[in-house]
Amino acid sequence: MKVVVFNVGGALSSYIEIGNIKLMVDVGSGDDFSPVKDFLVPLFERRGYLQYDYNGLKKYRISQLIISHPHKDHLSDIQNFDDHIYPFLLTTPNSNSIPKNNPININWNAIDSKDDENVKYLRTKMLPRRAMPFKVADTTTMSLAYLYPRSVENSDSLKEDNSYTNDVSLSVFFKGDKYSVFFPGDIQKQAMHELLSDESELSQNGRNKLKARLKEGVDFLVCPHHGLKSSFSTDLFSCMKDGKTNKLNIVSEKPTKKNDTRQVDSRYSTSDYCQGNNNLSTNEGPVYQRKTSNGHIFIDDNGKVSISPDIEDIIDLFCE
Repeated sequence: MKVVVFNVGGALSSYIEIGNIKLMVDVGSGDDFSPVKDFLVPLFERRGYLQYDYNGLKKYRISQLIISHPHKDHLSDIQNFDDHIYPFLLTTPNSNSIPKNNPININWNAIDSKDDENVKYLRTKMLPRRAMPFKVADTTTMSLAYLYPRSVENSDSLKEDNSYTNDVSLSVFFKGDKYSVFFPGDIQKQAMHELLSDESELSQNGRNKLKARLKEGVDFLVCPHHGLKSSFSTDLFSCMKDGKTNKLNIVSEKPTKKNDTRQVDSRYSTSDYCQGNNNLSTNEGPVYQRKTSNGHIFIDDNGKVSISPDIEDIIDLFCE
């Protein structure tokens, strides 16, 4: 398994390869960086991959695109993606299942960035063309868990957080031969509690499998909601083996302004919530957390971490 969490500022995008499986989790872009045009297309060109015709456009194929939830910072490269890449599976909180009152259907009127051009593109240009089964490209290495959007919408406790769009996030767990990575999207702490609690009355899917995976251990955590304090979940860490991640907590950093309450939670960078068993740790001290503001964060087949601001370095690593 190879993973890169891109430096896209306050957005989120990651690319994963597990054997022949190739997929993306979210497609946020930075001010001067496109995960599609600056990474995927050059990588596939260098490898000599074939392009296929889709409605008159030549596109590369990948196994799956997972959009954790329809917020613009997770979708800002979606039009570039659709121009160049065709995913066999397109998976996001559902919106076109039948019947119309299906509890897994998202309520677009409750999406707080519904008028953003990229959110509208996903909804009006991509989703109507695709069936969106809630499944993963490889059930042996991937697990998917989520709260039903209808349950989130009707929950009094979650309404208090005013975070419907975040709380319908799909959580994805990857288990490779040498390490595991967990992407919980932007789910906030109360919704994470509901997702993991056996006593929760909210309908959800994948709870038992996710909890079993967490109990086996989490090597890398892509911290929920960009590492902000509002989404730090003690329930999540309580479900993990040893109550902490093994290797590294990764923050796709949300820029904050002076006196802004949206601060990255300092607990991610402590030994209370990470063992620090990674190649970045030295005799001078363990490393528990890294932010994408330091560069694109790459994890190789053996779990070795490399960080570089130059995407060409990351392409080289994927081609080794």
